[in-house]
Amino acid sequence: METTSTIDADGLTCGGLEPLIARHLRALAPGEVLDVRSDRSEAAEGIRAWVALTGHTLVSVEREPASSRTHYFIRKKTEQR
Repeated sequence: METTSTIDADGLTCGGLEPLIARHLRALAPGEVLDVRSDRSEAAEGIRAWVALTGHTLVSVEREPASSRTHYFIRKKTEQR
């Protein structure tokens, strides 16, 4: 997946993860993709909920086979709601 920016969010929970994602998405153009890398299993539910609430799109979720890391690819929304 082609991404514009990457966040290494290992160890972060939703309270720290969601503001970090929001800050990085603000710097991207509409339609660009952010790769969020996390080693926390609870990040999946938090990211899915946050994306649904904010209007962005969770394009793909890919787990690294040799580690506990997961990549969450988030596309910045293209229109204001």
